[in-house]
Amino acid sequence: MDNEKPEQEDRRVNHELRAIYVEACTLLAPLVLGKDKTLMSGFAKAHFVRNNFPSLSSADAQLVVTIVERMHRENRLHTLLEK
Repeated sequence: MDNEKPEQEDRRVNHELRAIYVEACTLLAPLVLGKDKTLMSGFAKAHFVRNNFPSLSSADAQLVVTIVERMHRENRLHTLLEK
């Protein structure tokens, strides 16, 4: 019997977002983890991301902010940043 799994096709399509993801998380971490995190709105954080990654769409920048905030709430952001 062959126990090898067939190679699956990568269904993720937003390769540009995946390429900058860790860098964007590192950029946003102080804004999300800091004691003054409530002073910057999600819109402002997305604008901050777009200033640093101008090729991202507004929707992708907002997606990055949402993911970073969610990872922080789930206590997973530190793990990513320590890699």
